[in-house]
This record gives sequence, structure tokens and C-alpha cells, in this order.
Amino acid sequence: MLALLLVLAGCSRNPVTGDREFVMMSEAQEIAMGRESDVEIRRQMGLYEDDALQQYVEEIGLEMAARSHRPELPWSFAIVDSSAVNAFAVPGGFIYLTRGIMAYLGDEADLAGVIGHEIGHVTARHTVQAYTRASGAQLGLLVGSIFSPVARAAGGLAEGGLGVLFLRYGRDAELQADRLGAEYA
Repeated sequence: MLALLLVLAGCSRNPVTGDREFVMMSEAQEIAMGRESDVEIRRQMGLYEDDALQQYVEEIGLEMAARSHRPELPWSFAIVDSSAVNAFAVPGGFIYLTRGIMAYLGDEADLAGVIGHEIGHVTARHTVQAYTRASGAQLGLLVGSIFSPVARAAGGLAEGGLGVLFLRYGRDAELQADRLGAEYA
């Protein structure tokens, strides 16, 4: 009975595909997680100190997000002060580009491609799906450790690596984010 309730509670429609999917996070939880992550990211990485560039990225991002499958999210776009060549998104519509990637972008089209790709991850709920996979694996380790001392010993070791293993996007998610990014640009 509990399993049926969990399945029914976690079924939702993917905003991009319209397919029913099992996820362990509501949109409200997704936004709350994003807001919490945003505070931590800004604290740890800091924002790149160029107000005009920050505003430019925010304006382009908001224009693109308005054309996305989830325009109602509290979208936020920021450049973090990191030399790494990277861009990333956290749940709920929080998108970050590093100052390192900004140096590699040739023009506004390049910038729109990067921003659109990250918007695609958020709109298709790729991070939420990865969180659900990781939570399911952790639950499996917990249940296994109840019934098996060997699983209990291995569980502690395996649990630490789950975040890295499950929170990466697969090739299909990356390709979908590319397609969505082109659509939103």
C-alpha cells in the first residue's frame, strides 16, 4: 500500500515531453531547493564583479526563459567568479555561468546557446530526475542494510559515491538540453 502511495504521489507530467514520470520532488520543493542552493553558490563562489555584464546575462536569460516550457519559474541568471570554463543549473530556474566560460564565448549567439542549454536542463527537470535516481539508490542501500550485514558495510562506502554517480546527466538529457536551448534562443 505504501509503495502504491509513493508511486501515485510521485507521478507527474514532464513539462517538456508531456510524459508521465516518477519524481520525488514537487515543483515547490524544486524551487525551494534552488533558492537554498543559490544562497550557497553565491556564498562559496561569489559573483563576478561586473554589474553591466551581470545585467546583460540576466536580460538575455529572462527573454529566453519566457519562451521556455516553464516561464513561470523564478528564473535567475548570474556569472560566478570562477576561472573554470563551465555553466550549470540548479533546480527551480537558477542558472550560473562562470567568468571562465564568458571569456570563451565569441558573441551573443554563443551566450544564448549556453544559457538555452542550461534552461533546457531546468525545463525538462533533469536535475529532479537525477535526484530521484539518487534517492532511489539510497533507499535501496538502506533497505539492503536492514537485511544484510554485508550490504550494511558496503552501503556506507557506496553512499558517498552516489551523488557523483547519479547527479550527472546522461547523453539523452544533454542532447535534449541542446535541442531545447536552440528552441528557446
